[in-house]
Amino acid sequence: MTEPTFSFAGTVPDVSGEEKTFFELCRQGRLVIQYCANCDSHVFYPRSVCPDCWEPGLEWVDASGRATVFTFTIQHREPAGYEGQAPYVVAMVELEEGVRMMTRIVAKPESVSIGMRVRVAFATIGDGDFAVPIFLPDNEVNGHE
Repeated sequence: MTEPTFSFAGTVPDVSGEEKTFFELCRQGRLVIQYCANCDSHVFYPRSVCPDCWEPGLEWVDASGRATVFTFTIQHREPAGYEGQAPYVVAMVELEEGVRMMTRIVAKPESVSIGMRVRVAFATIGDGDFAVPIFLPDNEVNGHE
């Protein structure tokens, strides 16, 4: 995938369990989701058992990093610690693997639309030791330069 190339102010959450693995791999520039071999389904958000068949032993797999905007909102207010970032887009994207993920889309807010194709990038939060997946317009698919 790609190394973190964006940086945002903000508070780093405490993570543990399965989500700790997810965020450690994000820091390496890898977007991963879980896969259940028992029922052949992809899983996101990180958890210890499959939400479909309740089997433990989910495995981590690399996601393609490509997604479609499922829904979004434009935030015009800035929470404490996020000064200078509004307006910004918060979206639910659907990965090619079929799972949905809440994320931030880094683009001009007026350019974002439902059904728009996006691709993963990574941003560091706070002191730069914590990375999260964000999404950018996939210009190759959307036909923009």
